[in-house]
Amino acid sequence: MITDPPDTYLDTPVPTHIRDTWTTWDAATWRTSQHHAANQPYPPDMRFTVRPPAGMCPTHRQAWIDYRNMRFNEETGDPWPGNPMSPFLYVGTDVNRIREERRVQWDRKASEQMRLIERICLSGRSPQCTPAVKVPGPRPAVDVHLPAA
Repeated sequence: MITDPPDTYLDTPVPTHIRDTWTTWDAATWRTSQHHAANQPYPPDMRFTVRPPAGMCPTHRQAWIDYRNMRFNEETGDPWPGNPMSPFLYVGTDVNRIREERRVQWDRKASEQMRLIERICLSGRSPQCTPAVKVPGPRPAVDVHLPAA
């Protein structure tokens, strides 16, 4: 995962506004556009460079993480959303190209679901939202006097 913004990305200087928001969807979109500009039609998945936004409830945060962790199966080549019984049917002769197209499709659709979950949760109108779990701080030490044995 790219955490610290570099000065250049694919030999292109990173604009200041992108550096300042390096772990957001805007920066992920910019990085993908740099791959396309460099004539790389199948860019790497950028969902793993995005952090969940602050303020998401635990239920939606877990759904967001679940979509982030969905991965394309290189062996079966299942189209989105994939299941064990979907055959790897293809039209054409370049199986590697078709596999890459399906991987990019998985990445794009999983990212879309992650963004949708963010919008739903942060709108404040979702009935699925759960209240944030408050983690109690350390308990104060209490001196308990035990009776003498």
